[in-house]
Amino acid sequence: MFRYIFLVLGTVFLVSCAQLGSIVQSGNSQNEDISPFATEITEEEILNQFSDVPFPPDTILDLSKSVVVGADENWFGQIFFNSNRSSNEVFSYFKDHMPDTGWFLIMEQQGNQIFLVYEKDLRVAIVNIARKRSGSEAILAVGPRAQ
Repeated sequence: MFRYIFLVLGTVFLVSCAQLGSIVQSGNSQNEDISPFATEITEEEILNQFSDVPFPPDTILDLSKSVVVGADENWFGQIFFNSNRSSNEVFSYFKDHMPDTGWFLIMEQQGNQIFLVYEKDLRVAIVNIARKRSGSEAILAVGPRAQ
């Protein structure tokens, strides 16, 4: 009896891991044939899950580093992304468009790296933009606000 229970639980665990691997690596073109049953999720579909954060055009997600829980306006985590736009353009984009989705700017800092800190309802968003020779890379971290 216990043998069958362990067999069923082991099978469920393996199937769950396989599905998680296909979601995490869907943006990695090196692993296109992970599973014949995996459906390819596009970056646009992933970005649309975060409807309350406007991403600059031509955003390239780094799914191998990003960790997100939830969707729509109830998500938190870190999204790593690159842009062909300069760090100043990415900064301006967030500064101009975050208020359109209800985020209130708390602080901004420009130096070697650019930081924008926003608040919305019971969440805080920190945008960290780093300069690169060509374009920029950024981290968007969203989490619950301390009470």
